[in-house]
Amino acid sequence: MNRFLLPLLGIVIFYSESIFATFSPVEVAGDDRLLVPRFLVVFLLFLSFYYNKNSSYLYAFVLGFLYDVFFTGIMGIYMFLFPLLIYISALIFRMIFQNIAISGLITLLMIALLEWLVYQFNLLIGITDMNVQTFLNQRLYSTLIFNAIFILIAAYPLKTWMSAMRFRHLED
Repeated sequence: MNRFLLPLLGIVIFYSESIFATFSPVEVAGDDRLLVPRFLVVFLLFLSFYYNKNSSYLYAFVLGFLYDVFFTGIMGIYMFLFPLLIYISALIFRMIFQNIAISGLITLLMIALLEWLVYQFNLLIGITDMNVQTFLNQRLYSTLIFNAIFILIAAYPLKTWMSAMRFRHLED
C-alpha cells in the first residue's frame, strides 16, 4: 500500500495545480497578476532532497510529459525542464548545508529558473510578446510569492513524510 502513496500524491498535486490556476489572474492594486502554481516542482524537488534522487528523475520525466500533454501545446519542454531542475538543485544542495529552509530557498530559485526558461522559450518561438518588465511584474514576482506561501505550508509535512518513506524503504 505504501508504494502507491507516492504516485498517488504526485497525481493529486498534478491535478491540484489546475484547480489553483483557475484563480489566476488576480487583481492587485489595479494590475492583473498571474499566479502560476508550481506545486509539482515543489513536490519533485522535495522528493529528490528527502526521498530518492533517482526516483525523482523518473517522476519528473513522467509528470513533465503529462504536464506537456495536458497543459501546453509544446511537447517536451516540461519533460526536459523538470529533470534539469532536479539535477541543478542536486548540484547546489551538495555544496551547501542541508536543512528545510535551504530546501525551500533552492525550490524558489528553481521555480524562478523554470519560469524564466519557459518565458524565454515562449519568446523564442513567438508564443508570447510580453516584455521582460511585464513578465517580472505581472508573472514572476507574484508566482514566487504564491509558491513561497505554499512552501511555507507544505515543506515540513513533505519533508517528514518523505524522510519517513525513505527510512521505511531502507528498512525493507
